[in-house]
Amino acid sequence: MDPGSSSEAWRGDRSARQLQSRRRGPEEDWDHGRTGRQVRPRQLESANQRPAPQAIFANSHHNSFFGSTINVAGGDQTNTFVEDSEAGLKLLYQTIAHVGAFHDSETRYPPPKCHPLTRTAVLSDISSWIRGAEAGTEAEIPVHWLYGPGGAGRNEELEIPVHSYGPGGAGRGAEAEIPVHWLYGPAGAGKSAIAQTLAEREQRNHLAASFFFSRSDPSRNNPKSLILIISYCLAIWCRNTQLRAAIDNAVKTHPAILGCAIEQQFQELVVKPFGAIPKKSWETLPRVVIIDGLDECLGSDSQQRVLNTLFGGLGNRTPLRFLIASRPEPVIRDFFGQLPHRGITTRTDLSDDYSTSRDIEVYLRDGFKAIVEESHSDVMAHITLPWPPIGVIDDLVQRASGQFIYASTVLKYVGEEYSLPVERLELVLGLPLGDPDAFSELDVLYRQILLSNRNKARVIKILGTMLVIEDTRSEQWVKLEPPWTTLRPDQGTDIVEQLLLLPTGAVTVSLRGMHSVLQIDSRSVKFRHKSFLDFLFDARRSGEYFIDKALFHEQLARACMKIINDSSHSLRSYAEFNCLKHIHLAKSTTDLVTELRCFNFCDTIEWYLRQLSYRAPPVYVSQFISIFQRFAKVLESHQIKTLSDSLQLGIYVADTDRRELSKEFLSELEVLSALAVDCHCAPPHTIFTWGDPGNLDVLAGSGCTIPFLSTVTKIFLCLDPRLHSHSHSTASSSGSNPIWYFIDFKRGRNRLAKHCLRTIRLQDHTRWNLSSSFKRSYIYAQSRMSELLHHSPLDVELQHELKKTVPYLNGTKELHKVLLWLQAFPDDQRDIPMEVAIQDSEWSQLVMQTWPSTPDFWEAFTGF
Repeated sequence: MDPGSSSEAWRGDRSARQLQSRRRGPEEDWDHGRTGRQVRPRQLESANQRPAPQAIFANSHHNSFFGSTINVAGGDQTNTFVEDSEAGLKLLYQTIAHVGAFHDSETRYPPPKCHPLTRTAVLSDISSWIRGAEAGTEAEIPVHWLYGPGGAGRNEELEIPVHSYGPGGAGRGAEAEIPVHWLYGPAGAGKSAIAQTLAEREQRNHLAASFFFSRSDPSRNNPKSLILIISYCLAIWCRNTQLRAAIDNAVKTHPAILGCAIEQQFQELVVKPFGAIPKKSWETLPRVVIIDGLDECLGSDSQQRVLNTLFGGLGNRTPLRFLIASRPEPVIRDFFGQLPHRGITTRTDLSDDYSTSRDIEVYLRDGFKAIVEESHSDVMAHITLPWPPIGVIDDLVQRASGQFIYASTVLKYVGEEYSLPVERLELVLGLPLGDPDAFSELDVLYRQILLSNRNKARVIKILGTMLVIEDTRSEQWVKLEPPWTTLRPDQGTDIVEQLLLLPTGAVTVSLRGMHSVLQIDSRSVKFRHKSFLDFLFDARRSGEYFIDKALFHEQLARACMKIINDSSHSLRSYAEFNCLKHIHLAKSTTDLVTELRCFNFCDTIEWYLRQLSYRAPPVYVSQFISIFQRFAKVLESHQIKTLSDSLQLGIYVADTDRRELSKEFLSELEVLSALAVDCHCAPPHTIFTWGDPGNLDVLAGSGCTIPFLSTVTKIFLCLDPRLHSHSHSTASSSGSNPIWYFIDFKRGRNRLAKHCLRTIRLQDHTRWNLSSSFKRSYIYAQSRMSELLHHSPLDVELQHELKKTVPYLNGTKELHKVLLWLQAFPDDQRDIPMEVAIQDSEWSQLVMQTWPSTPDFWEAFTGF
């Protein structure tokens, strides 16, 4: 129904009895201090007659004329003025005609509507509420609030009793008489489509008025016209002559009401007209007023004014019932959460309880089917059906995250008139590398939401920080966490505020306008939609709102290095726990690299090891080397090889009680350290398919015992004693420094390589059935011997061990590596001539050909 359809005569030719008079604007035709229409005497048109200065009513004031005919005669001309019938309604219409806020206004064409097979449950539930008072029972409370899913809008966060209805409106009962219904949901959840569909269904039955706010329309992003349009709709759509006359008379009697505050307009144009008609007639009137997009009424003060005004007309003052659709913005959410309003409202949450994902799937399937069979049937004739495949539909449903606007945007983009649908769909699926214009409508929506925040720079900084903190929680980066930790430090909004040096509560306040895309509570913030993240991470789409995660990681990495030794406990814990992660994920900027080169990583590594110092030296050494390798690898990604180079040389060790360490202990520690370094390069699980033996087990099987390691209970390691804080040393507390010893990794590899060569030469293969530790040592020696040689200095003893072992090497690959290693040294350094080595290698090939005929060996070997 067109709200203006019954008043076409008002916009067309007037009655023959009415003379056209030139209007000079409302400020000239209406005196805001008067109660009636000012009648202007028409100027005489005779060329030989001057206008009469003493024209009738020329100097009079406060004149009101109702149903009057006035004749003004002068000379040979008579002017007749006839007052318009329903002049008040005509003036009201002229005031609101340009707004376009009705559900069927041309301004909104084509309006969003629900697909016939979707949203059936939620439409049924709200329709039950709309028709609840149909039986004739006078409603005591008139409002309905339609709301959707979301963090800030979730039941437990709202602390509002939200009714849970089954599909079809089962169990509505007394709720159907409640006068306010709130429909809420996040951006793009389909609130406007639901409101539009209900308005069209009920426009000839229960719909009394409709108003659709729009953030981008200056006529509809404020409440100035809201009450005027509601009163006009009541006069035209309710089909009650008494109510119509009362509203018309209210405007004629007090035309200045059209410019008054909405609170006064509601009293004069809604409450009082209803009071002027018998209450018994209320039962036959349409009573539902649909207000969509309240959150798009700019300004939280304006939103609250609207709600206060509407709730002021509840009870016995009017029979109206209000369906209000909005995002769960803080002011609106808090208003409905107030105790006086809880008992007079019901709420609908557009969550997956209403099978949102299924509805979006149906919507997409039908949309793609229409593209194939109707709009693009010519270019889609060769496509194999079904198109797109079910997996693509499922992917799009997942990406939509409950947003109908996402699905709608995809269909519009793929089905554009001059597009190739297959190509367009591939671009959609390929984002962010695809077409940045594919989601232009969705991008406009997200920009509107972000623009609602006054401090854009702060909002982006907060969002970026939250996203990179979320990155650090990924299981992918657990390997960069301290090995001893069981509980991660607090990473709530308070940490964000501390990292960004913001006052307490700044995060919550800064994000108040973003509840439709964020789930916000007092401790955390979560992103509702993947499509919003896609928007933020694509610079082509988000522009000034682009979030470069690598750059935010860089900023937090630098912040962590600054605060790691000088901050509150909670902030320092966060920095110690996550600093390495941020460095690993950070963009390698000049500032970051400079600060990394100057940063003392010794103390950070020491912090990682602070809970391990009580462990036995073999375990402690293994953990230290592992952590050392992690730091070295992360720094290498920023072209800093200081730690990597140190790892090739060695580390320093000291006894925690400042005791001297024996040469035997240091020698054993060098072998153990070399094994730990090698095991980091080639993790045991890649060598041993049946388990992960400890380092000591590998050494024990080769006959390499380390008895002296058990004589020292506590040690600590560091990269450079000059940079070490000695916090583990009991001697440091008494003013004495520990005694440091250098652990040479090359020397340790050399000794470990000799152990491996001896293990390979062991020919008593019956030991395979007797010692599992020997089996581990043998497999380790065969797989890692050549690599250990590569990092070992060439001394006489090692060459003699190698000469004796060459015939026993398993396979041509290992032989080739050994020969290359020997060839790298000058002849004067080699004790083994290359000719001898080659001859021995040929003999080895003969051995390998005969060994398979030995059943005992191969049965033991393959049975492993």
